[in-house]
Amino acid sequence: MTTDNIDHPATDRPAAASLQPRGRSRSEEKRQQIFDTAANLFATNGYTGTSMDQIAEAAGVSKQTVYSHFGDKQGLFIASIRHKCIVNALDADFFQCDLPPREVLLKLAQNFIELLLSEGAVRVHRVCVGGAEQHPEVSQMFYEAGPQPLVELLTNYLQSQADRGELALDNARHAASQFLSMINGDAPFRAVLGLEQQHSAEELDSYNRSCVDMFLRAYRP
Repeated sequence: MTTDNIDHPATDRPAAASLQPRGRSRSEEKRQQIFDTAANLFATNGYTGTSMDQIAEAAGVSKQTVYSHFGDKQGLFIASIRHKCIVNALDADFFQCDLPPREVLLKLAQNFIELLLSEGAVRVHRVCVGGAEQHPEVSQMFYEAGPQPLVELLTNYLQSQADRGELALDNARHAASQFLSMINGDAPFRAVLGLEQQHSAEELDSYNRSCVDMFLRAYRP
């Protein structure tokens, strides 16, 4: 791989994470069209193997239109990762609820495993891992756009539950990492390696429930 296709960050990039629905205007439909096309190309060709020209051509729009919506290639890549988290309800809104911790953690586990096993996520994961030595900046962008914010959101949620007396934690961030690492178990590992999936939906649900129960046994007051 070469670094020829790496677009440098723009000084004043539009907010890449601003993906909340604003109505289905023509501009929004075009934005979504660009976004869907780019997400597929990134997953297929990788970050360095995808250019803004390719994205514009495949989406049927001008290159300037792509830049006007996402700023630059880095902004578009980051937006695609964050959008996957929003679609799978792994954003800040998910944690704004007043349900018991067990219900929240069960739903989080379900949403997280669905994301990890989705074709797009598996392909992007492979691309980032495969190119990590030559282009560590791509892996860094991926981590900062997806995994890191989720750890931080879960950390804040767990700390809030500890403050309410629902959990007894010495280190909320460690607890968040432990929980997500348990869910990111054998099934996602097999998927990234391209191995046949041996876990049924029922088995995955049972595994998730056992992880939640183990976690709560460890951190209940």
